[in-house]
Amino acid sequence: MSPNPRPFPSRFLPLAAALGLAACSDRPPAPADDRLLVVDGITITLAEVEPYVAFLDAAVPEAGRKTKIRRIVDEHLLPLRLAQRAFAARRAELREQAAALCGIATNSSELERVAPMQGDRTRRNLSRMQPRLPVAMFLFDPLLTGAVSPPIEVPNGWVVATAFDLHEGALMLDDYVDALQIGFLTHDAEGWGQWLLAERARVAGTVTWVHPDYREAMPDWLHLPRLQ
Repeated sequence: MSPNPRPFPSRFLPLAAALGLAACSDRPPAPADDRLLVVDGITITLAEVEPYVAFLDAAVPEAGRKTKIRRIVDEHLLPLRLAQRAFAARRAELREQAAALCGIATNSSELERVAPMQGDRTRRNLSRMQPRLPVAMFLFDPLLTGAVSPPIEVPNGWVVATAFDLHEGALMLDDYVDALQIGFLTHDAEGWGQWLLAERARVAGTVTWVHPDYREAMPDWLHLPRLQ
């Protein structure tokens, strides 16, 4: 495997969009040719997956595009959209709490000092592929080392994160950060896993559209409509 080019081209990533900062439930309809997947009335577009594909392209260029899209849909976009619909009020409350923390912590040291000692608070070294996708995109942007993220939307709530240091290896996949994450979450790990499994079972048979070029990129638990 040859080393990936450096520096990581963060300027090419529309980071704010990927973090979900402007997420809203009343999105305008996507053009038909931009739809990737429609399941249970939820539309995911090709445009939505592209920021994450760009991040994974740089980190793991040897993986195929469809493999990356499958991960993005299965681990982030589809559970996020399902949870946004199911827990809208609670998520709004948690975002306010996360934003309040961001308002009093503007750098890594301040976040560590003022972050609550209870709840979902973790500090450890993380490789590029360990954090949730939008969190990883913030933590591994070298221009943001030492900064405190805005509330980053993830499927089970919100995360406020900071990277104390970014350590670069010979390959991008060997990079790691000393990261602090504060979670404002709708469920604990067990409760989230149980809800997500039940929700997958509920929506598995409700797919009404999948882009014909990306059928192989869909999570295998979805029941895709037959090709016409």
